[in-house]
Amino acid sequence: MPYVKKRERYTLYIVSCAAGILIGLVGYLVSAVNLRLADYIIVMAIMITLFPIATLEYFEFRWKKAIEVRMPDILYDIAEGQLTGMSFIRALQTTATRDYGVASRELRRVLAQVRLGMSLEEAFQAFAKRVDSDIVKKVSVVIYETNRFGGDVSRIIRSLADYIKSIILLNEERRTTMRMYIGVTYIAFGVLLFTIMILLNQFFMPIIQLSGTIIFTAQASYEEYRRVFFYMTIIQAITSGLVAGKMGEGTMSAGLKHIVIMLFLTLLMFTIVII
Repeated sequence: MPYVKKRERYTLYIVSCAAGILIGLVGYLVSAVNLRLADYIIVMAIMITLFPIATLEYFEFRWKKAIEVRMPDILYDIAEGQLTGMSFIRALQTTATRDYGVASRELRRVLAQVRLGMSLEEAFQAFAKRVDSDIVKKVSVVIYETNRFGGDVSRIIRSLADYIKSIILLNEERRTTMRMYIGVTYIAFGVLLFTIMILLNQFFMPIIQLSGTIIFTAQASYEEYRRVFFYMTIIQAITSGLVAGKMGEGTMSAGLKHIVIMLFLTLLMFTIVII
């Protein structure tokens, strides 16, 4: 996925929120006629609001990760070029001709900015700002500072490549470990849905049908109980999704896709399985 500019990102946010609000208003109007359908429409409005944002966040995460994992290879190749006697800029140009996926396009963009008169420091600062990744920021700072002050550039860059590679491996190990906990979050949410289904279908519905007899009188209708459980599940989906995102990828925004999935499962369960 190519880099998404802030203006395009904010446009997507505004359109998504506007669409969600519009559908939410439809749900509010429908509530006067059919309360259950209105609840479904409101949940759909939340999903429509979050889905484009979650998709953008997911692809941007993949884009950043694709750049990060190739940074050690780029640094090793720059260091190799330095060892053959090339200047730093020449080694950078030679490295940019190789295929590093999306990282190659960003590297060539840095060189293009340098050719247009921007300093190497400014070009790498712009690169770090675009990607907005801690790893890329570290690499950018070391590269332009090394080029400014000189020294054993090849050794410094190889040491940086080893360091970045170790960070990437540690991050991968953490993500692999945390995937298990994300699975636990989904299992817990599934257990909640199953429990609510049993309670509503097998307990509340038969009991409330007896209301008005000599046995007892219910304090609320089945629809009221069902609605309480429905919104309780919605709250649980939102909180569980945020927790899953924080554990899996380290950011709350990464949990938006989990929220959309859990809301979809909730909607599916309440429209098809639960009476």
